[in-house]
Amino acid sequence: MGTVLIPWTLAEAKPVHEQLAVDPQGSVEIVDVAGSVALSGWDRPEIEVTGTAADEVDRVEVTTSGSRSAVRVISRDGSGHGGRNEARLTIHVPNKSAVTVSLVSADLTLGSLQGNVRLQTVSGDVTGAVGGDLRAATVKVTEVKTVSGTIHVSGSGGEVEITTISGDATLDIESITRGRFKSVSGDLTAGFALAEDGRFEAESVSGDLQLKFAGTPAADIDVQSLSGSITNCFGPKPKEAQYGPGSRLMFKSGDGNAHVQIETKSGNVNLCTRDSQSKRSAAAATGFGCGRSPAFYQVDAPVHGDRLRRFPLI
Repeated sequence: MGTVLIPWTLAEAKPVHEQLAVDPQGSVEIVDVAGSVALSGWDRPEIEVTGTAADEVDRVEVTTSGSRSAVRVISRDGSGHGGRNEARLTIHVPNKSAVTVSLVSADLTLGSLQGNVRLQTVSGDVTGAVGGDLRAATVKVTEVKTVSGTIHVSGSGGEVEITTISGDATLDIESITRGRFKSVSGDLTAGFALAEDGRFEAESVSGDLQLKFAGTPAADIDVQSLSGSITNCFGPKPKEAQYGPGSRLMFKSGDGNAHVQIETKSGNVNLCTRDSQSKRSAAAATGFGCGRSPAFYQVDAPVHGDRLRRFPLI
């Protein structure tokens, strides 16, 4: 029964321990099919990979050429069923490396990375913190933090939690069941559909929030701003505070059970739907309002420079 219930046991697991000297400011690509990856930076000019691999994993390969390095989990031909091609790895890379991660059914934990990170996972969770820019495409849980870096997250949706200090965040998610955004001196631009019983919460000390729903959300909506403006394209207008500064917008849209709760100290809040065409003149005058082209990126949309493009990130 034990072999039926457990995909692979510790007895079947092969130890992994690989080390290789690399460029301390180069690029690192990590590719894994299944299992888990705990990725963190350190101050050594080398890559170290430790952990275990299941019996259908042929090897964990660490290579380098010039400033480019790679860590790849190589499965045996024809494998890939159950958990027998899983690898559970702890990977250390130079903390200033530019890292690209491609996972299929593996969870990813990030820590102590100062360089830019690009990642894509099909059915794995993403958690942790980075110091540089983060660009992610995921279909499950995303929980990331950054200091002085920008965050770009795209995917089919699920649960998303973003924390940023002095950095902006862009979300382009098909559907959110649970979303939470916290910012100190950073803006949020988000396009998404809110699930029928979904919840979206946002707090900002000094940053603007622009939400563009896929359609008019069926939700209880509560928006407060201490010293910023609130603009709403699909419901009532906000009310100014009777005593002191600030404004608040509270209303129920539709008959759903979803909730939207937003609070800012000194940032503007803009609520719209993607098909909204109103307030074009206000958008043209202020650069922030309804009717403006959405700031999240569409598939294959041309974007100048090195900003996010909506094709696979790796």
